[in-house]
Amino acid sequence: MSMAATLILSEWLRAWRNLLRKPGYLLVAALTLALGVAASCAVFSLLYQGLLRPLPFAQPQQLVAIGMDYEGSVVAAPAIQRSLRELPEFSASGIASSFVRNVNVVRDDALLVSPLLLADHGFLHTLGVRMALGRNFSQAEDRPEGDRVVVIGHGFWIAQFGGDANVLGRSIVLAGKPARIIGVLPKDFAWVEDFDLLVPMRLAPASQDMDTNQYAIARLRAPAEGLNARIDARIHALIGDLRSSMAPEAYQHLSRQRYLAMPLREFYTGATGATLWLFFAAALCVLAIAAINLTNLVIQRSIVRTHDSAVRAALGASGLRLAMPAFAEALLIGACGSAAGIALAWAGLRLLGGSVPPQWLPGGRIALVAAGGWFALAIGVLVALLAAALGAWRGRVRSLSAELVGGGRSGLSRHAGRLGRVLVIAQVALAALLLVVASLFMRSLYELNSVPLGFDATSVETFKLAPVRRIYTDIDAVNAQTRAVLDRLRALPGVQRVAVTGNLPLGSQLNLPATLADGRSIQPQYRPVGGDYFALFAIASSAGRVFDARDSHGAEPVCVVSAAFAREYLKGDPLGQTLRMGRGDGNAMPTMRVVGVVGDVRQFGPAEPAPPIVYVPLAQMPPKLWNTMREFGPLNYAVRTHGQIANLEPALRKAVAEAAPQQPIGDIRSMRSVVDEAMGESRLQLLLVGLFSLLALSLACIGLYAVLSVNVAARRHEYGVRAALGASARRLLALVFRDSAVQVAIGLGAGLIAALLAARVIRRFLFGVGAADPLAMLAVALVLALAAAVATALPALRVARSDPMQALRVD
Repeated sequence: MSMAATLILSEWLRAWRNLLRKPGYLLVAALTLALGVAASCAVFSLLYQGLLRPLPFAQPQQLVAIGMDYEGSVVAAPAIQRSLRELPEFSASGIASSFVRNVNVVRDDALLVSPLLLADHGFLHTLGVRMALGRNFSQAEDRPEGDRVVVIGHGFWIAQFGGDANVLGRSIVLAGKPARIIGVLPKDFAWVEDFDLLVPMRLAPASQDMDTNQYAIARLRAPAEGLNARIDARIHALIGDLRSSMAPEAYQHLSRQRYLAMPLREFYTGATGATLWLFFAAALCVLAIAAINLTNLVIQRSIVRTHDSAVRAALGASGLRLAMPAFAEALLIGACGSAAGIALAWAGLRLLGGSVPPQWLPGGRIALVAAGGWFALAIGVLVALLAAALGAWRGRVRSLSAELVGGGRSGLSRHAGRLGRVLVIAQVALAALLLVVASLFMRSLYELNSVPLGFDATSVETFKLAPVRRIYTDIDAVNAQTRAVLDRLRALPGVQRVAVTGNLPLGSQLNLPATLADGRSIQPQYRPVGGDYFALFAIASSAGRVFDARDSHGAEPVCVVSAAFAREYLKGDPLGQTLRMGRGDGNAMPTMRVVGVVGDVRQFGPAEPAPPIVYVPLAQMPPKLWNTMREFGPLNYAVRTHGQIANLEPALRKAVAEAAPQQPIGDIRSMRSVVDEAMGESRLQLLLVGLFSLLALSLACIGLYAVLSVNVAARRHEYGVRAALGASARRLLALVFRDSAVQVAIGLGAGLIAALLAARVIRRFLFGVGAADPLAMLAVALVLALAAAVATALPALRVARSDPMQALRVD
């Protein structure tokens, strides 16, 4: 080892021994850094998993979703995908259904309900998926007359077949028809929605279907300029060619849309990306506040070492050697702070657990990723070294003679004093920025969570039931099954009300075209219901009546509409007006009379307005509509109990088995869990914002005290002179508070201006709160002013009570 290396190592070891003799300082410095590192590390892990981690496909940067721009996503139709795959920019393309449907599965003697996705043979090929076992669909299997085959998900393979490598070639029954297993998806496969079964879509080779209920993907040969313009022009030309085969409303709708190619990563994340980047920026603000606090701790440490550094400089030590102890201590503090921050981030992510919404982490589970650990270590050490550099620069002696002979009466340099004031201003500005934005978020999320959804989810259990096709072939058989199941559920002990519906009041939807009496075509939410649906969910009737025994099969067709439907589509008294499902006159749908109006339900969550809904009796549902609805999903049964009943699931399964043998059910869960899932993202945001606010406020209060204490200590000689010349304790107190108030006011002003600018950026994330909320700004200003006053009071009292001779004497 060279002499220089030996010297450096000895300096480091000496600095570390001295630091370890002050465990309190090391603990405070490391924990201060750890809080900032933990926040940034945890959010970085979420950001990496949601936005930065490569998708589990071959060359994912080449993958795009193609089709119609729709609410931040891209949807397509078979005809659109068929037309776009001919573009020379694409080497491959595929299409899959935009929704997952639950299907009945029979495996040996087991009855299951599993999520299934329809896709063409190009779907897995375009993604470049390497199968865990077996193969993808062939082109022949993907034709309408092709063999019935299925690719199963990795989790389904493990759960139902124990990971048996001989699973290929075995058959399972899907929706009453056998299908041969030809492949198993890899463990890391991820799609926008989870599914267990993948079956061929079986599109006609020359399909002209323009129903945009699919997702189309493509693989680019190379980056292509002007691709979106060519896609848009090609699809509009296609729409023009197919105009004669489309309803006028459909043509007008499709011709007004924009068509493009969206990177698959962006397609996966949608609006989630902006949310995660916003939280990462907030975490970096917390880290910056922690860095300022650490800088002041280092400055206090450098003040203690000033005399020792001056002696060593007088003995010939170089500037680098004088700074070596500070940087050695910074390395140890950075390492300890990073390690503690990583541990805190790991614990925090574990506590969050399943509360992270699936759209934040498509196909994954929340975890502290290795990249997050390395990021935390790098940022922690870097922040500590920067703090040491600032501390060394601020703590340098003005001159050796001043320190050795005069006792350093002038304290620190003039430039160092300026740095101290800058640190106060920066501390307050960052805290004000983060707290104002956080208060806007918290008020917005509170308003969002306070919005009534329009129904009562208390003590309601739900389950899904897709009538077995080979047994319940038509709507009449389904209605007979429904009556038997409802009667058996009513007989269960503790059950108060029972109901059946096409869709629950939250978390799912089905919009179908309808025609009003004046000929207008509309597309409301369509909801067939039975049993005590309105009473069970406490959806109040505001006019007319709800369904009863009169509304049976063969009786006059009737419907009940929501208040939003009545406001938007029906003029005057809605009762007695008529409408029918379907477009135009060329359909066999019966005309329905409106017999009641009920309260609005926020089907899409509290952030979206209540949609127009038309409710119809399930018993009167036309066969054509049942066949359509059957393709979109199962029936949903709901049971309201007298309070919570333990272990209700076996009773529900037994009741259904008695009423409808060979009928599986699935997804048994409480309605409260459905609501919690729908509200999960906003509640997690509220939790994270609250944590960041608490961290920022705590670090800001502690940091203000540390900064102001250092600034007051640095001017101890000046205050001593003023006291010796006759300044009273009250005058000294006023002087300290005035200087502090000026710095805090400047910091508050800068922070509030920055918050106003930031609020404009985050405006789209807010609900029920203005971007420039004076109440939030006033509250933050008062809180930080109070914190600054308390932080100033302690050092100011020390100045007022100090002995002038003590401040002026030689150290």
